[in-house]
Amino acid sequence: MGDILIEILLGIGRLFLHPLTYIFVAALLWFHISRVKRERKDFHTRVHDVVSTILTPIPKGLIVGVIVSAAVILIGIELPYAIIPLITLIWLVQMPFRQMRWYSLTVTLSVILLLLPFLPAGGTGVAFVDGWLSDLNEVNLLSLGTLLVLLLIAESVLVLLDGAAQSSPALRKSPRGKIVGEHIVSRAWILPVALLFPAGSLSSIDWWPLMGWNSETFGLMLLPFMLGFQTKVQSYYPEEAASMLGRRMMLLAVASAGLLAASFYFSGVIYFVAAFVLIGREWICVAFDIGDKRRTRLFTARENGLTVVDILPKSTAEKMDIRTGETIVKVNGRKVETQREFYDGLQQNSAFAKLEVIDHAGEKRFAQASVYENDHYLIGCLFVPDDEGVNLSLKGLRSSVVVHEDRRNVRDLEQKALAGKKEPVPQLEAPEERKEIKEEAESLK
Repeated sequence: MGDILIEILLGIGRLFLHPLTYIFVAALLWFHISRVKRERKDFHTRVHDVVSTILTPIPKGLIVGVIVSAAVILIGIELPYAIIPLITLIWLVQMPFRQMRWYSLTVTLSVILLLLPFLPAGGTGVAFVDGWLSDLNEVNLLSLGTLLVLLLIAESVLVLLDGAAQSSPALRKSPRGKIVGEHIVSRAWILPVALLFPAGSLSSIDWWPLMGWNSETFGLMLLPFMLGFQTKVQSYYPEEAASMLGRRMMLLAVASAGLLAASFYFSGVIYFVAAFVLIGREWICVAFDIGDKRRTRLFTARENGLTVVDILPKSTAEKMDIRTGETIVKVNGRKVETQREFYDGLQQNSAFAKLEVIDHAGEKRFAQASVYENDHYLIGCLFVPDDEGVNLSLKGLRSSVVVHEDRRNVRDLEQKALAGKKEPVPQLEAPEERKEIKEEAESLK
């Protein structure tokens, strides 16, 4: 019992000594900093901060990691130390793609399984490299394939449970040149997975391990395994997309497990398992993307109301239970069709907002809440741009409202003058101020 506890503690310590732990964190920082820059460009604000998007998946990753580790230890999956640097090298090749689904270790292990038969056993003339290649030729392919299928099952479960969380809104041009909204559904989980390696204080007993070992004693090592998922959706809500893709990935995992079982009797089938996982996983995402583009888009500019692309966390709109994809048709009793009208409607009562909303079922409902001084200028609602083609910042919206009101008053006075009702034209603003506001509004478009 004491030997087991010592191995567990040593395994946890090795997790923080492994460079992959820090490489994964650096890659996630790079990915999410780029995401925040894109969100600021599209909406003048970030939706989710970098730290929370890295930390919030950790609890679910830990739980699933413990379950996978228990399965690995129970089955007795044996891998040599030589596999660790190979995993690191292959994953570093995947890193520049900046696609969460390509960050997944299911891709890495599939590539390794397909690559191992082509690696030489040595002959490079470098003792260190020859020793490494020799160890790689001793890798138990069934153990590696079993680990791959376990990770694919874990990934499917995580996508179903947590795949839609903290999705990122984005804007892009449609084939017709219109600006439309979409959601980038992406998530990454780092799982601490316990693996058995040669040379340690653990030894076999009558019923364990279920798979045969080539060594008499083993030690435990916790390795960080990243699982990732990413897709773009424009005609589904993020929750629907994650649910559909999670179910399809689970079917892929079950089919892969069937092929893995066959590989215990026909050794060559293990390579089909790797190819099946690699191609099947990518095909699921590609097929979903093709189907998504054929459907009617959810996030487009409308003639009657404003469609919500996303809601800022902890904002007034979130307190009002406004949902992504709902349409706001009135603000404080005034109909709205543009963001300027939405902002102007909020200014009618700066301390309180009452919205008329059309929900996903097409039913009308009312939402209301108090508005505070430091609240987002659109109370946390993010929309597709209207006529301007870009979303305006707070400063731009204020200038737009002033200029629009100025023009409307001038038009009214001109119409009265044409009708024979001569009235002095009031000075709405100083000429210099009016000119400055107009120039500022035009520059912000």
